[in-house]
Amino acid sequence: MTGMRFKFKFGEFFLGLGTFLVIALSIVLWIFIMTSDQRFSNIGQNQNNTSKQEARNHSAKSLYDLFIPTTAYGFSDGKLCQLYDSNNNLTLEFTKEIKKAKADNKIKKIVNSRDAYENYLNSPEYVQLVYPDEITFSLFNHLNNKTGDNREFNRFFVSKSNHWIYLGNDQTSEIYRIKIRGANFNKLRKYAKDAKSKNPVRFVRLKEGYSPFYSRETEGRVYSYLVNHQSYSYFVSRLLGTSGVTSKTNKNGQTIYSLNYYTRLRVPDQKSGEHNYLYTHFEKNKIPNATNRLLDSVYYVHQLGLTEQDLRFFDADGTNVSYLNYIEGIPVFLNQHDLQIRTTFSTDSINVAFNSINFQIPIPFDGQTQALKPTDDVVEELSAHGLSEGDIQRIVVGFRMEKDTSHHSLINLIPTYYVKAYDEWKSVSEWKKQDLATYRKFNKSNSSEGVR
Repeated sequence: MTGMRFKFKFGEFFLGLGTFLVIALSIVLWIFIMTSDQRFSNIGQNQNNTSKQEARNHSAKSLYDLFIPTTAYGFSDGKLCQLYDSNNNLTLEFTKEIKKAKADNKIKKIVNSRDAYENYLNSPEYVQLVYPDEITFSLFNHLNNKTGDNREFNRFFVSKSNHWIYLGNDQTSEIYRIKIRGANFNKLRKYAKDAKSKNPVRFVRLKEGYSPFYSRETEGRVYSYLVNHQSYSYFVSRLLGTSGVTSKTNKNGQTIYSLNYYTRLRVPDQKSGEHNYLYTHFEKNKIPNATNRLLDSVYYVHQLGLTEQDLRFFDADGTNVSYLNYIEGIPVFLNQHDLQIRTTFSTDSINVAFNSINFQIPIPFDGQTQALKPTDDVVEELSAHGLSEGDIQRIVVGFRMEKDTSHHSLINLIPTYYVKAYDEWKSVSEWKKQDLATYRKFNKSNSSEGVR
């Protein structure tokens, strides 16, 4: 009897010990997962990954979030104004309604001249929702029955009717009209009328369309954010997987991780403080058409696993599609003038250059502002330095990112003018430091080679 009691107690002891070890191991694993390299901080995004085919089928989850108009314009007291309201977001309200819209007829061109186009730009009859660069009619195929329609536009004109929408192309001075159903823009019109920020502007035609020129000096708010960066192992795992990956470190401290001969990721030196990565996938293929470049870029944005809440389409040309974060309606440039994500398509590879910064926690606004000169004054300063208005492709107010000395993860966003010229984005202060004669010479050389 005593022996049986001993065996019973001995069994209970091991059962209890085993239970304790399982619980302890679970706790240790949980702590490891939550604290190691932030590997699982975006696990929800991993589960929502989209395939390239899903992107091309227009079923990518954040297609509307990434391709949202970034600026709104309307009239107030007889003056054309740039509109913004942090409480009542005009561009989000427009996107919510345009998602519901269905086309009732084919797209019809109604304007094809610069004078007529500028009449629309300067008409108080419309609220304008504008993309920073052109997208194609086929990107949102519910507004267009032709999936292969690569005609472009960058501006919506919302009239007083909910049954018609107008699409404008700044570069070609073309306006198209579509009869729609399902959308109600009444709330958008009310938001436009009551917008808290109304900065008077005039549209000036530059090389890539119409840019808003501010007619008076304004005070731009300086915002602060706590930021973080995913570790390089997160991106290696996400983009290359966890097996079959080799690495090689070059003399500059950068490391290239490779998966077979076709896919690689260049990561920055951990000690450098840099956070710029380059993902390359080699494949022989034709450069996709304009619509598929936009859609494929969505696929690669999802693959990166960056926070996409404020990420927006920003710039595109024949081979590139780029994105920036927008904070309070203003684009954020990194490392003086870098873009957040730049996808480049060629006949033998796809390159995705990106920065790993994530904007985490906004700090309450403390009243600090930065004076912004009238845009004409800025253009005159650049012209005096040798960058004429005819050389400027686009000009925008953007945020320059500056580290705050009070905390290593705190950055300040300082509004300043950014100018695109010779296919490069730089702040006005940067352009003033450039040897513009060399830029012009190089640009003319490239143009001549293109003619041949």
